[in-house]
Amino acid sequence: MEDERLRKVSSLQSFVSRPELGSVFGLAIIVLTFMSLTTVSGTFSAMWTNPIGIQAWVELAAFVGILAIGASLLMIAGEFDLSMGANIALAGHSFALLLTFGVPVLPAILITFIELAFLGFIMGTIVVRTGLPSFIVTLGFWFASRGFAVFLSQTLVNQSRLSVKPYLKPPAGGGEDPTLIDNIFAFDKAFGLPFDAEVYYFAILVIITAFMLHRTRFGNWIYASGGDAQAARAVGVPVNRVKISLFMISTCLACLLGVLTVMTSGASDPKAGDFRELHAIAAAVIGGCALMGGYGSVIGAVLGAFIFAIASRGINFVPFIDNNLFRVMLGMMVLGAALLNQFLRNRVLRG
Repeated sequence: MEDERLRKVSSLQSFVSRPELGSVFGLAIIVLTFMSLTTVSGTFSAMWTNPIGIQAWVELAAFVGILAIGASLLMIAGEFDLSMGANIALAGHSFALLLTFGVPVLPAILITFIELAFLGFIMGTIVVRTGLPSFIVTLGFWFASRGFAVFLSQTLVNQSRLSVKPYLKPPAGGGEDPTLIDNIFAFDKAFGLPFDAEVYYFAILVIITAFMLHRTRFGNWIYASGGDAQAARAVGVPVNRVKISLFMISTCLACLLGVLTVMTSGASDPKAGDFRELHAIAAAVIGGCALMGGYGSVIGAVLGAFIFAIASRGINFVPFIDNNLFRVMLGMMVLGAALLNQFLRNRVLRG
């Protein structure tokens, strides 16, 4: 009988300790709230059943969610990357410049990914070798990436916004084979899919990273690096290599969005990704990632991205609420999520 009670308590503690628990309730609350508000305002169908309305918040969730995946992995390892949004602009400008100078699409994509991966390697190396807080290091790279993107384009072609439509082949509807590599980042148009390409990449990335985090040795190393780096080193975890790898993953995810943005819009934008790093970190926090590391999940960050997107787009469907209140709402959600996660963790630790 005693063993049975202990098993029940253990199962309950295991359930309550899940980092995404708070975001599950948060998502349910935000969905019910905006369903009620849109019903009252007569815009329910516009947001929840109309394809354009659904597209608006699903695509935003995917965009923020891709960054939130990188943010959550770094936060679990006890680090931050504030340069993610700026790296979207840097990747987009780099890709557009390569196309402008006649580099074919596939080599341009590969070169851009190598460039951003190397940038992540530099950031990670500085963090682990100097001991400087990643907050400071990546803040510096935020300024550097944003400024360098504009400097490159204005210096080399005297334009801050680069149009690349003449250098991109049309999607399959224009007569091209949809299996060509040129259409890999625009396959939504090539095959007439309902959402932008980032939604499908987002789904693939969620599956891959969730599996990696919870079913592989590297995932265990990430948790160990953020939980107690010294203890992790003592048992052979390559903490420095893990953290450098995560910075490289973060910059590559930003690169993916930068390339997707250019392929979708046909131009690079120096303001691309503005504030998106904060949105991604907010999604990760709402999703249960601890600010001090060692706790969190990719699934929670994904749910956090959907909470962010539904609140962000949903407020536009409620005419009697000022749109400017969204940031107030987001701030309260981040604070509430952090307090809830701290409360749940303390309850579990106390048994």
